[in-house]
Amino acid sequence: MNLTTRGVAARAGVSEASVFYHFKDRPGLIIAAFEAGMKPLMFMMEGGESTLTHDEVLSAAFDSLERFFDDVLPILYSAQADDELRPVVAAYIEANDLGPHKGVETLGGYLRAEQAAGRVNVAADVDAVVLMVIDAAFGRSARRQLLLLEDERLPTREQVLAQLSQLLR
Repeated sequence: MNLTTRGVAARAGVSEASVFYHFKDRPGLIIAAFEAGMKPLMFMMEGGESTLTHDEVLSAAFDSLERFFDDVLPILYSAQADDELRPVVAAYIEANDLGPHKGVETLGGYLRAEQAAGRVNVAADVDAVVLMVIDAAFGRSARRQLLLLEDERLPTREQVLAQLSQLLR
């Protein structure tokens, strides 16, 4: 996919000059789009005391991650295919310490606290469970975007979450 300011402006129903005014250039536009795509993950970054069960937290995390990937994967696909944008996005991710490790740290920290409180199996590798949540959400989103379909032959979101929850009991 070739990302152009003209194409973005046309799709948004604004002038191309408006795109440059608000975002300065294509790299500024792609970073702004990436930042907007991060919004579904903010609940994981906020932390704090939760009244949800760990099953509810995993479900909410899965949903948020899937929305994040739905929004951000097209941006990453575009950036990877563009010699100008690829290093900009890579530098942004590096400078902001973004990536799956953040989800593992954040959600894994929550689950470790649940382990300490006796609500999660002490033998469970919570970081591995969290990575499975992240990867399952990524895979579902990527399959929809790349294959343009849901595959009924694969386990459902609910089946995946039930198995991950079983690991934590």
